Amino acid sequence: MKDNSYQVIDLFAGAGGLSLGFESKGFEIALAIEKDTWAKETYNLNHQNKNCIEADIASLPDSFFLPYKGKVNVVMGGPPCQGFSIAASNRRKKDDSRNFLYKEFLRVVSLVDPEIVLIENVREFSRYHLPEGGLLIEDIKTTLHKLNYVCNCSVVDIKDYGIPQDRKRTFFLAIKHDIKPEINIIELLNPYKEKMISLGEAIGDLPIVAPRQFNEGDIMDYTTEPQNDFQKSLRDNCDKVYNHIPMQHTPRMIEKFKFIMKNSGKEAIPEELKPRVRGDVNTISNSVYCQNSRVMDASKISPTITASFYSSFIHPNQPRNLTVREAARIQTFPDWFVFTGKKTTLSKKLLAKKGIIEDLHLDQFNQVGNAVPPKMAGHLASICLNLLDRKV
Repeated sequence: MKDNSYQVIDLFAGAGGLSLGFESKGFEIALAIEKDTWAKETYNLNHQNKNCIEADIASLPDSFFLPYKGKVNVVMGGPPCQGFSIAASNRRKKDDSRNFLYKEFLRVVSLVDPEIVLIENVREFSRYHLPEGGLLIEDIKTTLHKLNYVCNCSVVDIKDYGIPQDRKRTFFLAIKHDIKPEINIIELLNPYKEKMISLGEAIGDLPIVAPRQFNEGDIMDYTTEPQNDFQKSLRDNCDKVYNHIPMQHTPRMIEKFKFIMKNSGKEAIPEELKPRVRGDVNTISNSVYCQNSRVMDASKISPTITASFYSSFIHPNQPRNLTVREAARIQTFPDWFVFTGKKTTLSKKLLAKKGIIEDLHLDQFNQVGNAVPPKMAGHLASICLNLLDRKV
């Protein structure tokens, strides 16, 4: 570890959106931990420190983290919370292994004793209930208060901070009491507010591509110059376009997209364009699908990019779903950042049922959708930098 920079541990790191934002502000990532193979490979391909280890945090003993005590300034991450419900007790499973991952995060904090703790999570994070009752967020606050931290938790819509996406997330910040006796995330974020950026402004300079036009893994050239400062900043001196291969849509699906784009949902989809039963192209499915029917508006900010967004939206003026690169732009990943692993896979449930174990990883779309937008992470890094430098 370097002596002249603040040190960070990134837990549940994924592809490294948080890490990228902190690196951009001069922090050094001393350690990153990610359980998924493909996400870990993406992290190590793109980051300054190739030190993301593939591990289940619960499997790492206390002795693994103790050498970082007194040397790491920030511990950050987004512990998975899918094992919790917002309110209904019948949806909580006491034996869900994910219920304990936030405790593993807190274990690392207690062992490393950083000046700052940062948690990013879904909007509902502050309303999750523990299996035994009580709020998850209150348990975290109580634990950190005992460790001499002051805490603040706020829901933030990142569209207000220069990210072209309507994405409401919970940010939890804790800092040692002797550094600052109280904090307010919203107030600390005020200097980083920017005008909203539309979808068209975010992705309008990327090459026009058609399904089945390219082979998987192909790299292409830009076909236009950047049209605004956002596009210029995301190109970041990159001279090639990566991860911009469309889904391999069938001719029927492409015609369906064209129909929807032309009719704006005003007419029912004709029989010949309706979805078919899986494995039987001659039988129309009776299932109701909400995917692949929402045309994005280039003049507005993007809807939330999620882990399964790839089949949720139609490009604003091309009859196809978004590419990984377009989603990465919306998430503010620079164009040189290359995502590895398969572009998409079957659902985890279906993969397990079919026994396709080798694909039970986070595909490129998952990696993009799960990430903290690096630009937002950069704002948070600036806040942490100012707190550590005693400038606020």
